[in-house]
Amino acid sequence: MEVGIDSCSTSEIPALSQDLPESPLRNDADSAEFKPLSIPHPDSSDEIPNPPESPLKNDETDSAEFKSLPFHNDFSAEIPNSSYNSPTDQVQAHPDVLELESLQVSDQDASTMIANTSENLLESPVSANRDPMELEEVPISYQDLGERSVDMEDKVAALQAQNLDLLRAIEEISAERAALRNDILRIEDSMREREEKLMEELEETRKEVEAYSKSWDSLHFVKECMVKIIDRIDEEKTDTCVEEDEQMEQLSFEKEPERLPEEVSIINKLGAKLESLFVEHEQKRKKEIKELENSIVSLTEENRDISNLLRIALVEKEAVEKALNRLKGGGEQKRVAILQIAERGLQKVGFGFMMGASSTGDSTDGSDANAGARLDSSEGEEEVVSLASTVEKIMKNLRLEITQLKRALEESRSDNERLHNLSEKQAHEIAENTLYIKDLEERESMLTQNVEELMIDLTDAEEEIARWREACELEVEAGKAAMEERDREAAILRDELEKTKVSLELANNKVKLKEELAAAAMAAQAAAVSSLRLADSRAAACRERIEELTRQLEEVESKGERKSRRKVRHICWPWPALRINPAAVRRRDINRRSLPEMESLLR
Repeated sequence: MEVGIDSCSTSEIPALSQDLPESPLRNDADSAEFKPLSIPHPDSSDEIPNPPESPLKNDETDSAEFKSLPFHNDFSAEIPNSSYNSPTDQVQAHPDVLELESLQVSDQDASTMIANTSENLLESPVSANRDPMELEEVPISYQDLGERSVDMEDKVAALQAQNLDLLRAIEEISAERAALRNDILRIEDSMREREEKLMEELEETRKEVEAYSKSWDSLHFVKECMVKIIDRIDEEKTDTCVEEDEQMEQLSFEKEPERLPEEVSIINKLGAKLESLFVEHEQKRKKEIKELENSIVSLTEENRDISNLLRIALVEKEAVEKALNRLKGGGEQKRVAILQIAERGLQKVGFGFMMGASSTGDSTDGSDANAGARLDSSEGEEEVVSLASTVEKIMKNLRLEITQLKRALEESRSDNERLHNLSEKQAHEIAENTLYIKDLEERESMLTQNVEELMIDLTDAEEEIARWREACELEVEAGKAAMEERDREAAILRDELEKTKVSLELANNKVKLKEELAAAAMAAQAAAVSSLRLADSRAAACRERIEELTRQLEEVESKGERKSRRKVRHICWPWPALRINPAAVRRRDINRRSLPEMESLLR
């Protein structure tokens, strides 16, 4: 069965196709390779190919926008109303996101719409003729969709630029935070190094103080030991030393920095005194030993002399007894003989000068000797005994004088040696003491300077440590505050970045949806154009048939009976079946002129 179409629809199609703008989402290759869809006749047995399904996901918010299309009225009843939801029910975060989500449409709805449009266009090609205003609104709505897609692309570009700006800001903030962390770490390292140096200096000073205290304790102990030794040696000198020590202790409590050198000087004095006392004690012991040795020597000599005298006396006694036995003369002869014997004995011993004294005494007492010549032998024996005793006494006295002279000589020699040694020692000690005093003065000055410098350094270091601590605490607090602020800004920027990502995803989905909608619109347009071409081809066939019939009618009219010809044509021609208005014949030329333009547009 052949279907006719009104010529007004075919005349309006080229103008509508010329007014359609090119989609900004189509590629040049697609526009170059575009070919019109070949839709077969509904009576033919070939199946109509279904349009491609959209790859978009189910987005139900742009279905309301799709209703504005002119061909939506034909199949709006087929779309379920449950798929249309308000965009404000889904996203209430960002206006751009709301606008992007409001333009989304579901894949199922788009596929059903495209299928319904193609079926409607294929099943009822005459329905496009009944409402030509809808076809005029198609390019306008398509142009609106293109403009809105361009606006959305601009918004997407703006969002991408904002995203890049946010990323750059985040990178700058992270770089600043890293720089602040590096500065804080560097300051902490410098503070640790300075604290370590100060702790090392403090430990060194503590060690020095401990060494000074140990030396002080050792010196005090040595001083006490020396005082005890001096107490045992000599009490008078120790009292003076104790008084001097008490005075020095009072001074040392008043002047603590000068305590150690004064204590050292006191110990040196005590050592010198102790040495002198030991020297004196040794000298006393040497003197006592020498005196004992001299006494022993003198006693041994006396013993030897006494033994010699006893031997001589015994020998002389025997000789005298013999002489007395021989001479029994007067007492004077006996006395002279006894004196001669004694004189010889004394000369043998070495006391001949006593005989001279005795002879002088005898010469002076010559008269007395003459008077005492009459004494008897008993008196002579007594005189011999008295003479031996006097000789013995003289010997003892001489030995005592000799020993005393020897002692005096030895004492003088020892005193001379002691004084000489003492003078040398004192000179050496004076030189050493002068050098030691100079060294102590230099050490004292150096120690006082070092102590003052150390105290100044310690005060400066403590002040600097306090300043650095305050500065570091302030910097750490500022860094923490800055880091917290940066973290908050980074969190805000991350949230904004997430929002922009979501909006970008929505924009990309919208762009894809727009592309699919454009592809669906192009497919619908291609289907409409193909149906129009099919209708044009059928109209051309009908025109040829009409021309043949009209030619036959003209031939009939040429034979005659023009009035009967019209009646016969109206009777024979199937006007209701073809639905052809006689006015359509008048527009034949216009249709012939419009067909090449439409074919050029489709090509």
